[in-house]
Amino acid sequence: MGLILPHMKHKFKIILLLILFATLAVMSYSYSHLPFYPSDYPAGPSLSAGDRVLVIAPHPDDEVICNGGVISYAVENHIPVKVVVITDGNDTKTSALVRHNESINGTQVLGLNEDDIIFLGYKDGSLNNLLNYHWNYNNPYTASDGSKQTNYPYALQKNATYCGSNLADNLRTVITDFKPTIIIYPSGDDEQYDHQATNGFVEYVTTQTGYSGSKYTYLLHLPPDWPSARSYYPEYYLNPPEQQVGLQNGPEWFVFNLTSYQERLKEKAMLDYKTQIPSTSYLMSFVRKNELFGHYPTINVSQSNIIIPKSDYTGGSKVPVNLFSDPVGDGKYQGKEQSLDITTVGMDLNLAKSWISIKTRDEPSPSGVYHVRLNLFRPAGVERAVITVENGKAEMQVESEGNSSAESIPLTIQNNTILLEVPSSLFTDHPYFTVNVDSIKSGAIYDQTAWRVVKVS
Repeated sequence: MGLILPHMKHKFKIILLLILFATLAVMSYSYSHLPFYPSDYPAGPSLSAGDRVLVIAPHPDDEVICNGGVISYAVENHIPVKVVVITDGNDTKTSALVRHNESINGTQVLGLNEDDIIFLGYKDGSLNNLLNYHWNYNNPYTASDGSKQTNYPYALQKNATYCGSNLADNLRTVITDFKPTIIIYPSGDDEQYDHQATNGFVEYVTTQTGYSGSKYTYLLHLPPDWPSARSYYPEYYLNPPEQQVGLQNGPEWFVFNLTSYQERLKEKAMLDYKTQIPSTSYLMSFVRKNELFGHYPTINVSQSNIIIPKSDYTGGSKVPVNLFSDPVGDGKYQGKEQSLDITTVGMDLNLAKSWISIKTRDEPSPSGVYHVRLNLFRPAGVERAVITVENGKAEMQVESEGNSSAESIPLTIQNNTILLEVPSSLFTDHPYFTVNVDSIKSGAIYDQTAWRVVKVS
């Protein structure tokens, strides 16, 4: 072995000290970001004796993973609770019957009775298709087994047609019959398609019916690193994802703190979903000292009587006012294609013409497809409009009372902004509408915004 010279020993010591300091810095940073303490957010939902709570779950297990503590609290305090499970949960791991029984058993741990759980029986994985592509009864969704109606033995409506309108009718029936004062449903920023679509259905039905109670959303799927830490840490708190805090017209966050008993009961209930939530699952990250909920406020816009020249927009001197922001780097592909990463949606409503804008992180992709989806509510009925931007052109299709029309609309692309000129008549006599924007490439959804409710004044 060769000799180590004194100056080399000194150099090694310096290197070791630098490594030690770097390691300590990383550990200190990581430790400081672990959720040992509750978030500084208001408590909610606030439950009282006069409340009636409706929890809406896309799949059999969502009701407990994100809401088990709320359900347990409501049962303890004799507050009526109903759970609606929209799909049959018939994924590739198991069967619809097993998923049904897991849901019954899991919620019974929390104190619910079997008749407190309402199953609709739509196909697992189908909800985005029903909401966006198969809305009408004359264009039902065809499942992989060739069926176009529910064949689920526990469905609220037997032989329900696989279409969005039918699902909306089912939700409307449940809400009308149960009369909830609080509805808890998935966040529109959830990355799982059934969850995101369920958000769209709830916003549609509650806006159409003029529902006046409270609404709270829950977030479940937000890869790759939320919740933090992404494992079983029952001593931690569940905090909002950083990228969804402070957004323009973004969600208001609330925390629902659990007692030790409620947390243990929730964990026991979750483990009854044996096919979905083994003890090693990241879903055990939701066994925390609190549950987390969001509220998306209604966005107000004014329809101006001032006529603004088209050149003010296409010339670049004016852009529509931002309606809301979308988290940067979200979506299934985690912002890998910045041209498809939606950042803001804007709108100006004026006397003759109106404008809608979509901003992306980079110049819009020439191979991408962008959609603006609108549900426009008026006393006479609902108009559904879809604007498609593809290959440098924009087309708007409108469906109303069984009639459908399509027209090309002016499109301008300025840097990272898609600017669409739409007829202001589209918003006449529509005091409310819901809006959602998505980006697609090669048939895959890259990004999509939450469904937002907008009031026109």
